[in-house]
Formats: sequence, C-alpha cells, structure tokens
Amino acid sequence: MKYPDCERCGRLSPRLSLLGNLVISLFKFVVGGLTGSKGLIADAVHSIADAISSFFVLVALTISGKPKDKSHPFGHGKVEYISTISASLFIFICALIILLDALHSFKTGQHKIPGNAALLATVISLIYSWLMYSSNTCAGTQLNSPAMLADAAESKADSLTSVAVLLGLIGAKMGFIYADTIAALVVAAFVFHISVEMFLTGVHGLIDVSMDKNTLEEVRDICMSIKGVEGVRGIRSRCMGQTCQVDVDIDVLKSKTVLESHTLTQQIKNVILAKIEGIDSVFVRTFPVDKWRLWN
Repeated sequence: MKYPDCERCGRLSPRLSLLGNLVISLFKFVVGGLTGSKGLIADAVHSIADAISSFFVLVALTISGKPKDKSHPFGHGKVEYISTISASLFIFICALIILLDALHSFKTGQHKIPGNAALLATVISLIYSWLMYSSNTCAGTQLNSPAMLADAAESKADSLTSVAVLLGLIGAKMGFIYADTIAALVVAAFVFHISVEMFLTGVHGLIDVSMDKNTLEEVRDICMSIKGVEGVRGIRSRCMGQTCQVDVDIDVLKSKTVLESHTLTQQIKNVILAKIEGIDSVFVRTFPVDKWRLWN
C-alpha cells in the first residue's frame, strides 16, 4: 500500500544516496590510505559504485516520471531497467579493480596492519549503508520502482561488505596479517554478485517481465465477480518500470449488444485500476459464446 509520503521519499532517497555515497567513499579512501587498510579502500571503491548506481537511478526516475506522449504511448518506464543494466556494468568494473588489487597484494606480500581509525570509519560506513538500504527498500517497494530496489540492493551489499572489512580489520589487529586483504577479496565477491543480479534484473525487465501470479489471480477474480462475465480465457501483463499493463480476454454471451459489451469492458477496466496498485492501463477483449456451450 502506498503511503502519502512515499512520493516525496522516493524523490529524496536517490538524492541522499548519491550525495551520501560520494561523501562516504571519499571518507573511506582517505582513512584507508592513511591507515593502510586494503579492505577499507576496496570498500571505498564499492561506495563509488554505489554513487554511480544512485546517479543512474536519479536520471532514470526523472525520465520515467515523464507523462506518455505520441512517441512513447506506454510511457518511459523501461528506462529504469536500462539504468539498472548500466549501473551493473560500472559496478562489475569496480569489483574487478578490487579483485586485481587484492591479488597483487598476495603476490607481492605487501601487508600492513591498519590503524585504529580504519575500525571507526568502517563502523560509520556500516551504519550509513544500512540506513540507506532501509530507506530505498521502503520507497522502492511502495512505488514499485526496479531502479530504486536495485539501489537498495547495492546499499545492502555495501553494508555486508563493511561487515567483512570490519572482521578483516579485527583479524589483522589480532595478528593475522592476511585478514585485511582477504576482506578485500570478500568485498570483490559481494560486488561481483550484486552486479550480476542487477544486470539480470535489468535484462529481465527489458524483455517484458510479467506481474506476479498472485496479482494476476486477483485480476481474474475481479473479472469473474462482475456480472456479465461468463469466463476468463486468458490474462497477459507486461511491466515497464513502476507501472504495468494488463490484457484480459473474457467470454460474454452472444445475446449481448455491442453497447452492453463495451459497457462491461469499461466496468472491468475501472474496477481493476481502482483495486490494484501499479497497473497503468487495462485492455479487455470480449469473445461471444453460446449459453449452452458454457454448460458443457
């Protein structure tokens, strides 16, 4: 259910995410460089990937929010999937940079025990990432925004990698010199995983992903509850960013006039749009049937 403040939160969260990720990445780079923490520097690269992702989300939400026009009769919603794919590619490159740097450290044997400031910086990063994950997940779920949910997933991955970095720093302090570098490898693995998930989500959306089965069953139940509908032959749907289109094929008696059938289809459209959030348009086709065939 969409709450009154969801629209405002949806506009604010990507901006806060972009600004916050830029600040936190710079903070981790500086502290990581001064303390010699490979894990924290890797986490800083991850935060840069977050910032890039947030930027694409911001652009996508601006474009997808434009009204329909003659050139785009179904709206601009699919730009959210394009932004998700674009962000995933940048994030994949960042993961590759982290991985190569960590492997280089293992090869050269360059290991340094990080300073105490790295621990504090990691805790701050962890708290920030979890707050952004909670905010973007809430807004993205309520607004049904693929781009915002992808950004939320990035923030969640960032919080998990911060945990890995924190454990690596603690391990290094306890005398396990490889712990911080291993943490950088864990960060790389997390970032690789999230980039692949985002890429697949974007591709899935571009090839007209359907609404979930429960929602389609709800559409079927609504149709069957309306007097004059003798049966539902089929339901198809396609989602384009935050909105979806539904096509419904129904059976009506041959005895109905064209005007009666038209009135029935209009009633179905109005009820579906009123009862189910996220549906932007409904197309209903009628198939005339004989009464006796319905009994067989």
